[in-house]
Amino acid sequence: MKDVIDCWNEKASQWRTLVGDKGDSNRIFNSDPVLWNFLGEITGKTILDAGCGTGYLSVQMSEKLATVIGVDVSEKMIKEAKKFGKEKNAQIDFRVDSCSKLSSVPSQSIDKIVCNYVLMDLPDLSGALQNFHRVLKPSGLAVCIFTHPCFTELSESEMYFDEIKKKDRWGRFTSDFIYFHRPLSTYWREFKRAGFQIENFDEPIAQDPFAPGFQDLWRKNYRKQAWSVAFRLIK
Repeated sequence: MKDVIDCWNEKASQWRTLVGDKGDSNRIFNSDPVLWNFLGEITGKTILDAGCGTGYLSVQMSEKLATVIGVDVSEKMIKEAKKFGKEKNAQIDFRVDSCSKLSSVPSQSIDKIVCNYVLMDLPDLSGALQNFHRVLKPSGLAVCIFTHPCFTELSESEMYFDEIKKKDRWGRFTSDFIYFHRPLSTYWREFKRAGFQIENFDEPIAQDPFAPGFQDLWRKNYRKQAWSVAFRLIK
């Protein structure tokens, strides 16, 4: 676990730059429209941003008049998130906490959970889902979006149905990202094992390839294959 924490601590300031105030292009044009659709009305609700990173979603949810708790295992990510929240005058409770433990979150205290591109980064997937179920109120929901495992780049010696700890470097980052490849069926089983009902599923694509800011080079790349999967889970 320490190597995962170190991985994100050393990338915190760069991540803040990459994601910005509204998310990167993949989030803005592909997955966030699905996320908001799955999440539904949040005004007056208590929302847990599980793996909040530098806080772009937390701030947006706060602007929609939700009570937001943002947790991340990376102390430096939370530091960046607090700075960003202050810049936006957002009243958000940012905490250093592990998604797989949620030690700071009482049972049955959360209306809705957002877990955006996080599950594939967790060493303990089962623990996270069990604790998501624990902290949700009865009939609460969790929206989980993560990298599509069917399109993970695997070496010749790696098999899709194996669970593999992987390292990869991309963009302008100077160190590797650590993530965990798991087949889609593993996620499905763990959702059910934790007690969730799988109410909806999607493979986000570019919702509007003619939206302002959408670049021509993305018209094919963002629609050639699914970059992520989205689940709407009900307790």
